[in-house]
Amino acid sequence: MSKAPISRKEFLARAALGSAAMALSARGQEPPPSARRPNFLVILTDDLAYRAVGYNNSAVKTPNLDRLAREGVIFDRAYIATPICAASRASLLTGVFPQQHGSVGLDPEGFHRSAIEDRRYPTLEHTLSAAGYHTAFCGKSHLGPPRDYGFAEGEEHKDRTDDEPLAWASRFLSLPFSEEAPFLLWVAMRQPHIPLEPGPEWLKLYENAELPIDPNFLETPPPESQYNQGLPGEHFYREWSEDTPAGQLRSGPPRTREELRTFLRAYYATVSRLDSQVGALLDTLKASSHYENTVIFFLSDNGYHLGNHGLGNKITMHEESVRVPMFVHWHGLQSANTRSESLVSSLDLYPTMLDLAGIAPLPHLAGLSLTPLFRDPAARLREFAASECVGVGGKPGMGHRMVRTKDWKYILTDTNEEVLFDEARDPYEMTNAVEEAANADVLQTHRRYMSEWMRQAGDTHAPPPGV
Repeated sequence: MSKAPISRKEFLARAALGSAAMALSARGQEPPPSARRPNFLVILTDDLAYRAVGYNNSAVKTPNLDRLAREGVIFDRAYIATPICAASRASLLTGVFPQQHGSVGLDPEGFHRSAIEDRRYPTLEHTLSAAGYHTAFCGKSHLGPPRDYGFAEGEEHKDRTDDEPLAWASRFLSLPFSEEAPFLLWVAMRQPHIPLEPGPEWLKLYENAELPIDPNFLETPPPESQYNQGLPGEHFYREWSEDTPAGQLRSGPPRTREELRTFLRAYYATVSRLDSQVGALLDTLKASSHYENTVIFFLSDNGYHLGNHGLGNKITMHEESVRVPMFVHWHGLQSANTRSESLVSSLDLYPTMLDLAGIAPLPHLAGLSLTPLFRDPAARLREFAASECVGVGGKPGMGHRMVRTKDWKYILTDTNEEVLFDEARDPYEMTNAVEEAANADVLQTHRRYMSEWMRQAGDTHAPPPGV
């Protein structure tokens, strides 16, 4: 049974703000004034495709997320550090790539060693706690008990409908908190991860809908290694089973257009249910005294193929897999109601929160503060965004890695296949332009970017050719 959040009196009694101030002073920092210390609410979804929210796709009914996003800054080019659940969550909390924190797939052991045992990469919640923040977690952890890796309270909920964690979050947000002790609340939702369970009232929203199918939908994936979701050299397409009973939704990539439309109706219905739950949570926040001083971050732990390229799930370096819906909402934004095309990373959340809390950046962090985009959404943060992912059961150095620039994407796969996509002309990534002579300079530039990232992230795979 879920435990209720602690009372304000209990929290203040154990907040140990004096110790936190001493810890900051020892590092040559002063605790920032309360005016610079907003609360943080992170809403993390599971397997939400970037085209599966209303502000990116009018076929999807997400009025609450649309309104919240449009009141803030939408990051149209947001990329996850790795498109696989546990590793992605570990990267969000440590601020580094999987081969740095050690959990490259679904096993949290590397994260436990680097973030909990030897504190080589202190988690976001460890760092904020030391600065006087009260940290809380509810929902799907994928990394073990959240108190083990730094949250002051909370637990992992197994509820596939997300009703339990959202009720817990609502109780937490109803508590009074002191200005001297702001909070981080991390709400990790399970939806829309399979199995899809939207309920008939949500399916009804889409029962007669004509849902568009992207031009890169395929019934079966091509044989090139860029589409591989298994171990190097395998052609293992995760969660597809020919034995699924007739009449049931298959959990892997839909193989026909009819199957895809059936799956999309259930998937979008699940997203609409999630949207309604987020709306109720926001109503609770608005009714509290915390709303105007709370920075809300919304994103997914990875994308989802939805049949594009003949694939289900994620794991590859295609846009459907590594690009996620992401936005920030806060009354302190100077450029609200805007969309940014700047390249951003999920690793940017950690340094952004430190920046807003007045805490000096930690040297190990691989991301950048997003606050320049709060002032000017057209600002340029970086030359490229990167992502990596091993196949299911893979080890460090296996799998795929990519660098994404404004108009191009370069992929180096598990079997050293090079892929170059002209994103400006080929947004559905249907043509590998790596052999085109006209792209020779672009290719070499992206090889250098890849080599630079591999050194920084400690990628043990062989570097690109010619670098």
